[in-house]
Amino acid sequence: MNKKERARQIIIYALYITSFCCIQVTFSRVFHLFGRTCDFMLVFVVLAGYLFGTVDGMVVGAIVGVFRDYFSGPVITGMNRQPIALMGVGVLSFFYIGLVSSLLFRKKFRRKYNLSFLQVAILSLIYYSLGHIVSWVYLTVSGSLVHYHSLRYIVFSSILPQTFVNLLAAFPMLLLLRFAGPYKKGVRSSLVDGYSVEDRKWQSI
Repeated sequence: MNKKERARQIIIYALYITSFCCIQVTFSRVFHLFGRTCDFMLVFVVLAGYLFGTVDGMVVGAIVGVFRDYFSGPVITGMNRQPIALMGVGVLSFFYIGLVSSLLFRKKFRRKYNLSFLQVAILSLIYYSLGHIVSWVYLTVSGSLVHYHSLRYIVFSSILPQTFVNLLAAFPMLLLLRFAGPYKKGVRSSLVDGYSVEDRKWQSI
């Protein structure tokens, strides 16, 4: 990749990351359906990792995770009963989401565009399911659990609607990455048959 292509990649990624994070936070009521707001941050990280490889997925995931922590990071109650923000949870979570999305289906299906939606669905289900599990465990261990949502509510009023809304957001985002993405023609030239030399760098981190 020459300097011009690298500069284009960085600028477009910066625009996308800033735009999607700000849209999710500032205009959450606009993109609201079934009581759920589109998780642009999650969808973007999944698509970037799946379409453009491991390094892109991890870097984009970590950067988006910083925004996630800043805007909506998890909060716990400290010893003095004061709320304490847990910084770093979003960074770590989205770092691994970018990594997993770059590896899932890669060998057999070689990053076909239609499977991007399956990626979004699977990782959304995993992410929100783990979120409920972690919340329940923390509340139980801390002794703060008085009442938690029923399984029916968690599945049919939380996880599934959120996953569906994310899938709706994935279509226009996929078109953007395909036709106006960080790489010309929506294809990263260093990816050959779905692989990249850079894809193995994460193993040495």
